[in-house]
Amino acid sequence: MTVFRLVLLIPLLAWAAMGQQNSLQQTSDSRQLVPPASCPVTVPPADEFIPPGCDKGKNSFWWGTEKLWTSLRKSGVWWWAPHPPGHEHEVQPLTDKTFWWSKDFDYREEYPPGLKVTGIRLDGFAPALLTLTPTNALGSPFDAMLVGVYVPTPGCWEITGDYKGQKLSFVVWVQPVKQGNQ
Repeated sequence: MTVFRLVLLIPLLAWAAMGQQNSLQQTSDSRQLVPPASCPVTVPPADEFIPPGCDKGKNSFWWGTEKLWTSLRKSGVWWWAPHPPGHEHEVQPLTDKTFWWSKDFDYREEYPPGLKVTGIRLDGFAPALLTLTPTNALGSPFDAMLVGVYVPTPGCWEITGDYKGQKLSFVVWVQPVKQGNQ
């Protein structure tokens, strides 16, 4: 019986090792996954908007105009983990925190911020994006509006911020976190 188990176990281990090797060939660090070509992730524009008093980021870039802008990862990837069964409609834990800025935002005059963040999956059906109530994030040289989001399924997502009638959208690839990469 032990020999029979070994005969069954060896191909299973070889198959698992091949799968792990193939995933390592995609990239040396799975957190640097390249989104599929079918997902038009937002990339840095040739003429990037740089808010006054801010620098260009190494791994991120500014997206938008002085009316509404955000900072995006150059990779275009957000990492996702499913919620435990029975907790699918909860926002926590978050998929990501989104920071938004506007020259028209003054945290002393507006709480909570009048920002609305929505999202839609572009490559298939998905439940609605879940968000926390916007809050203020004090910073320099601009104060930000912060919204925590939970994306209910992996895939290609368009995220839109709407502040005082000014809309700004971007596309991200939402990739499941592999075990051990959290």
